[in-house]
This record gives sequence, C-alpha cells and structure tokens, in this order.
Amino acid sequence: MRKILVAGGAGYIGSACVEYLLDHDFEVVVLDALITGHEDAVDPRAKFVKCDLADRDNVIALCKKERFDGIMHFAAFSLVGESMTNPSKYFRNNVANGINLLDAAVEGGVKSIVFSSTAATFGQPEQIPIREFDRQVPINPYGESKLCFEKILKWYNEIHGLKYAALRYFNAAGATGKYGEDHRPETHLIPIILQAAMGVRDKVMIFGDDYDTPDGTGVRDYIHVVDLAKGHVKALKKIEDNSGLSIYNLGTGKGYSVLAAAKSHSISPCSISSSLNSLSKGFSPRLRNSISSSVASISLHTLSRFSTVTSINFFSGSGIISHPLFYIRRSFTSLTGNKSNSVIPFTNSSNELAHLL
Repeated sequence: MRKILVAGGAGYIGSACVEYLLDHDFEVVVLDALITGHEDAVDPRAKFVKCDLADRDNVIALCKKERFDGIMHFAAFSLVGESMTNPSKYFRNNVANGINLLDAAVEGGVKSIVFSSTAATFGQPEQIPIREFDRQVPINPYGESKLCFEKILKWYNEIHGLKYAALRYFNAAGATGKYGEDHRPETHLIPIILQAAMGVRDKVMIFGDDYDTPDGTGVRDYIHVVDLAKGHVKALKKIEDNSGLSIYNLGTGKGYSVLAAAKSHSISPCSISSSLNSLSKGFSPRLRNSISSSVASISLHTLSRFSTVTSINFFSGSGIISHPLFYIRRSFTSLTGNKSNSVIPFTNSSNELAHLL
C-alpha cells in the first residue's frame, strides 16, 4: 500500500482527493492548518496532522518519519480579489511555505509530487481554448504565486530529482457525496446559485456584463471535483512511470457564461426547482484583474474530460446538503488514451435530470 501525504487535505478539492485515494487502497496522511479547511472534512480513515507549512521543522520531521511515496499539494490561498489587496499573504503562503514542503520532500526521500496549480497562471488568454504551452502572463498575485511555484518545481526536479506534475485546474464543481464546498466566504458560482435558490442569499451577483463574450458575462470551464481527484491519481502514476508531460490542463473544453448558469432551470421535481426559474440577479462592475473567458484545451494530453450536465452536493456548516441540480456525466480519458464513461449517481431517488443551460 502506497502512502501519500495530502497537504491541504481538509479543503474542498483536497478532501475529495483524500476520499478517492482511500477508496483506492492508498494510505493517506492529511496535513492541514485548518485556516480555510475544516477538520470534519477530513476522512476518518486518514491520519490527520494539524500543522502549518510555515512550520518548516515539523513538516520536515513528518516527512522523515512517515517516508511518503508521494505528495499531493493543495495547501494554498486562492481568492483572486484578496490577492490584489494582500499580495504578501499569497506569496508567503503559496510560494515560501510551499518551498518548506519541497525541502521536506527532499529530506524525507519523497520521489513524486502532484501540485494543484491553476488556469490563472495564463492571465488573459491569447486564444480559446487555452493550451498547456500557451504564454503565461498572470494578471493577479494569486496566479503569479502559482506560476512561481511551477517554476520552482522545475528546478527541484533538475537539482534534486523530485518528479512532479502541475495540474492547472479550470473551475472545480460538484461534490463526492461525502464532501463538498464550504468556502467562507463562498465565492464559487454554483454554490452561490444554490444558496440564492434556497433563500440563503437574496440574489446572485454578477460582476461584469461588458466582457467580450456572447452575453457580456465571464465564461468558465467547469470540471467535476471527482474528475480532479482521478486526475491527481493518474498524474501520480504517470510521473512515477517516468512518462508523459509534467503539466496538464484539467477542464472539459466547454465553457458556460455566468449569466447562463444564473439563468439555469431545472426539470427535476426537487424542492428548489421553481426557485431556479426566478432567481434574483444583480449586476456590479467587473472585478479588478478578472478574466473574460477561461476554457481548457483538452486535445493534447488530457487527464480528464466530462460533459457538464450536472448533480451537485455542497457542504454547509451543518453538513452535506444534497441537490439533484447537477447531474454529472463524466467522460474520463486517461493519460494513456483509454476512455471510459461513468455517471455520478443522484444522492436521492430521482431519475430526472437538471440541466445547466
């Protein structure tokens, strides 16, 4: 059984990956400072260590003691707007503290690391869809911090032989049935739509209606969090086998506008279906240093693909709230090109679907 350290394993994507690893016979240790993560999002089958990556000595001691076979690194701040007002927080945590983890990996004899990067490293794209090798010019400190760490990984590979994969996510969505979204504050569009439909918030605020897009609102590529989890395991195996690229886009190749998502309607008889048809929407100026369109190219070497239809669970402070709003049909393509199709089942007994558009 391989032992994996998951840094940031109490967060949204990290907790989904921990669950997937455990379900597939990995031994998992979760390292998280619980700054934005939640201890109740840590799978009880995993060993949990509360520790900040800034605590260099303890991180190194952990890696030396446990002798991990690999690391998955999710521990980062990720609010673009906040990074524009407090860049030092992002460079200190996402870069400097991340170096502590890399040094711990080297001293602990870890051979492989999978890094949670972002499409924000590209900045304003020169073309849509965005390819792995397109020019990277971040337009905010968050994207810059992730790009910095990608470059650092390259040097640790060259100097220390630390194998790596950097996975550039587009927009994560969905949940596993156990774990989902609980951002405080919530900034992800789909949970915000659900909250508005349930009356938790008054309206869905749309920031910017003057982008160069068909309806004037930003366009995003949504990938299910379970596909992200699969992608991490595929990437880990790929770098252990010494084959494939080091950097991959993780997306679907298809974009949806913010306005289209906010206007989504349900044909499912769930309790909030009627609310979706009459969501109150508000408009504000576009956020500073925001991107008009972000859609992945998946034609090169794709870790995962799925077509956005939709069942999304999201995590609230009181537990998992399940809604058959987002029924996800995932079409997964492995790094070796083998393709399989699967469907994430509903969390209730309904057989009807809800559509994003």
